[in-house]
Amino acid sequence: MTVSCAPLAAHPCCLEKRFSLLCCFGISLMAAVLLIPKPSDACDDLPRFEFMKPNATKPSYNPGDIVYFVCRPGYKPIVPPLPMSSVCQPNNMWTPLEEACTGKQCQNPGEPANGRVVAVNASFSFGSQVHYSCNEGYQLRGESILYCVISVTDEKKVVWNDDPPLCIRIMCPPPGKIPNGKYTGSEKDEFEYNEVVTYSCNPSNGPDEYSLVGESNLICSGNGVWSSNPPECKVVKCPFPDPENGRLLSGFRKKYYYKATVTFECSPGYYHEGENIAVCGSDSTWEPAKPTCLKVLIPSSTSPPILNHTVLIPSSTSPPILNHTVSTPPSTKPPIPSVSEPESPHTTMPPSSTTTPPGPRPSPGDDSNPDGTKTLGGGIIAVIVISVLAVVVALCGFLYYRHKKKGKREIRAEYSACQDKSTMPADH
Repeated sequence: MTVSCAPLAAHPCCLEKRFSLLCCFGISLMAAVLLIPKPSDACDDLPRFEFMKPNATKPSYNPGDIVYFVCRPGYKPIVPPLPMSSVCQPNNMWTPLEEACTGKQCQNPGEPANGRVVAVNASFSFGSQVHYSCNEGYQLRGESILYCVISVTDEKKVVWNDDPPLCIRIMCPPPGKIPNGKYTGSEKDEFEYNEVVTYSCNPSNGPDEYSLVGESNLICSGNGVWSSNPPECKVVKCPFPDPENGRLLSGFRKKYYYKATVTFECSPGYYHEGENIAVCGSDSTWEPAKPTCLKVLIPSSTSPPILNHTVLIPSSTSPPILNHTVSTPPSTKPPIPSVSEPESPHTTMPPSSTTTPPGPRPSPGDDSNPDGTKTLGGGIIAVIVISVLAVVVALCGFLYYRHKKKGKREIRAEYSACQDKSTMPADH
C-alpha cells in the first residue's frame, strides 16, 4: 500500500493576508515575551552612603562578591574603625553596612585681636563655617565668614578658604577746613574712634563778628566718618526788633547776631500770634518773622439778639401758630424782653375718660365704632340666619322627595312580578 504525503499548507492568515492585523499582533506578542528579563542571580544595586563610596564598581555582582568602600574627599575613617566592606549574599542582598567616615577637622583659627570668632555648628570639621566680628571701635578687614574646604594642593587635607581677618582701630580722616575758622587737632593726619574735634571762628577784621553756624563738636564715628558736616563761620546780623504796636521786654543790645533771643509784648488792644519770643536765624532774619502785634477787632455788639415769642393757642384742633418777632437792640445794652399775651387765651386740658372727644358725633343709624371701624347691624345678622334656615329646609325637602320616589318604584316592581306569575302556564 502506498501512502502519499501532501505538503503542509500554510496558514491562511499569512497566505491570504501576509501583513494582516492578526499576524502583526502575534509577532508583537512573541517579541514582548522574548524581551522579558529572566530572573538573575545578581545582587541589587550597591548601598549608597553620604561620607563614603565603593573603591571599585562593576556592572553586576554575584553571590559571594565583596565590595570595599573608602571615605570621600574631606572625610576620614571613624576611630575606632568600623567595617567598610559588604558581601553579596545568596539571597541577592548585601550584608548590612553603617556609615564609617566622618569629616576632617580644619585648624582652630583662634580669636582675633580686638574681636571674636563663632563656629556656626560648634565645630571646625569639613563643610563648617566660622563668623568673625570686632569689638566696638574696631572694624573688620578681610572676609567675615570662612569655610572649611579641601586643600587645592593636597586633596587629603582640609583648610580654611581664606586667611583670618583682622580687627583694626577705626580711624577718621581730617574733618576738613572752613573759611574764617579752625578746629582742634588740625595738625593730625587721622583721628581715632570717638575722638572729638571742636570748631571755632577767627576774629573778624570788620565791624561785625563771625558766628559759628552748625555743630561746633564733631565726633569720629563708625566706618570712619564724622558725626556731621563741618560748620560755617560767617556774619549773621538781624535788624533791630522794633515790634509795631508793642515793646521789648528782654534781650536789649546794640547788635543782634546769630541765635540772639528777645521777648516782647503788645500794647493794649493788640495781640501777637504764637509765642512772644523771636530768635535771630542763620539767614539774618528773625524766627519766626519780625515780632508783629495785630489789632484786636471788637464787634459792635457782643450781646445776642433777643427773640420776642408770641404763641397763639387756638381753640380748635389745628396746630398752634408761632409768631416770632426778632427785636434788634439799638444800643449795646440788652433790651428788656416783652411778651405779648393773646387776647382770648384758652387753657388746653387733656381729655379725660368721661369727656366726649372733639369731632362729629355718630348718627343713630351709623354702624361704626368711635375709632371709625364698621360693625354688623341687627338686620344683616337676621338676613344671614334666615338664609341658612332656607338652605336647610330645601335640603330636607329634596331628601324626602327622593326617598318617596324610590318607594313607589319598588311597589310597582313587586306588582309587575305578581302579574307575571299569574299568567304563567300550568306545565311550568
